[in-house]
Amino acid sequence: MLKGRKFIIILLLGITGLVLLTSVSVPIQFSSKAKVPYSLDRTMDQFTVDSQLNKWFLKAEQDDNIELIEAKPGTVELAVETQELKKKYTFHISADPQNRKHCIVDLSVYRTIWKRWLDPDPTDELVVANLKELEAFTNDTERFYGYVINKELITDSCYLFMAAHVMDSTKAKVTKQLFDSLVQYIQKQEHDWNGRRIFYAQPGDSAQLNIFTGTVVTCSLPTSATLGIGQKKLPFGKQQLSAVYEGPYKDIQLVYKALDQYRKDYSLVGLMLPFEDFLSPGYGYGPDELVRIKVCYPILQ
Repeated sequence: MLKGRKFIIILLLGITGLVLLTSVSVPIQFSSKAKVPYSLDRTMDQFTVDSQLNKWFLKAEQDDNIELIEAKPGTVELAVETQELKKKYTFHISADPQNRKHCIVDLSVYRTIWKRWLDPDPTDELVVANLKELEAFTNDTERFYGYVINKELITDSCYLFMAAHVMDSTKAKVTKQLFDSLVQYIQKQEHDWNGRRIFYAQPGDSAQLNIFTGTVVTCSLPTSATLGIGQKKLPFGKQQLSAVYEGPYKDIQLVYKALDQYRKDYSLVGLMLPFEDFLSPGYGYGPDELVRIKVCYPILQ
């Protein structure tokens, strides 16, 4: 009986020693993944374009450094240097089986169990944490594009509009005149109006702009060719991208660029030119006037 107990004790000690030896000497593959809502090319950009990489790869210390070693379709190799050491990491990028337009970024790190749970490598921990940061960054439109971008249904049907060809220097003045004319016309028609004002512009001949001012109304309101008042229809029931801009009116083009980049990133087709839905009181804003405007971009989906 005593010999049996000794054998069991020796066996258990042996197993314990083997487990401890394995935990500190045998590397095991640990995998981390990030879901990115973009195509392969756009996902690769997050690694290969410095301005994008620096938006999500957060350094633990000021002296930390990231270097692109190699990039080819589906694979990116980075060298990450911290105060501890410099190590290379390979990221594999593939289509998400649940949505082929999206990607999954996979990072495999070989560590012993001891290093994984009891004495983790700071550089490994930094890279794994930043892979999670990549997922958070690419799934947040405000961080990725600079604005919260929503996708919503168009609930309006028609608007009365007036158009003009103007120089940029007279844009604000003429815009105000056109809106004043539209509002006066609606009042004379004794038509209920909720105050919705929309505006869009497109390049014209030479240095001129073609501007369109609109008041959202019911489709039954008559037009006036004599006064230059026409009617246009919005794609009711279709979807639109939208983002709210707050700041000097002269910088509103930043939102247009963000919406257009979003449209390209998700391979969406525009139904009409993007337009401004005024949330601030008034119209005919000057370049330095502080405004709050929702920019809308109807799309086909």
